[in-house]
Amino acid sequence: MTRAVNIAFVAPIIALMGGCQPSPPAAYMVPPPARDLLQTPAEITPGRLQYAREPDTFAPVLTDRVAYPTQEQANNAFERENMASYYPTKGPYVIRASDPLPSDRRAASVHLFACKPGVLNSITGRIDQAGGHAIHCATDFLDGQGRRLLREPVNYYYFASAWHMRETNAPTTPAPWINPERSPSDPFSWFPFGKRSTPY
Repeated sequence: MTRAVNIAFVAPIIALMGGCQPSPPAAYMVPPPARDLLQTPAEITPGRLQYAREPDTFAPVLTDRVAYPTQEQANNAFERENMASYYPTKGPYVIRASDPLPSDRRAASVHLFACKPGVLNSITGRIDQAGGHAIHCATDFLDGQGRRLLREPVNYYYFASAWHMRETNAPTTPAPWINPERSPSDPFSWFPFGKRSTPY
């Protein structure tokens, strides 16, 4: 009886002490390197993947032989933006790994699909030829299991000896017609050699 009372008295104390123990520290996140080596593919051949330093590669689709970030360097740029306080933390596009969204919608890494010189202007939707090393890439954002969350155009700039990425938000509304007026009809246009009243 005494032993049972002692166990009943001590068990809650042990449980309380266990709850007071600090939680194990989170995994240490190694910051990305401060610099990226500026690299250019040896050649541009459709259907042939270009390697930088194995196993690191460039995007599968490239248009011009200029400097591009490799897959590893694109992820370095992604990590730099995750650490930057000025980057957006919410919105329809899941960019930051620390985005306050459900874990299954958070981007943990990126994968370049296609890259081209110039940057996407978020106001006009056109490609601007910026000075220096600036490109835009169709970028896949992946979750922690490597599943693609979405593919978005992202601008990449090389400055301060490193690649940096910037989210784009180009307009998606359809362009209005140049002439919204209806074309005049020609009741005889269905006859052989009938003359159309419009050049369309």
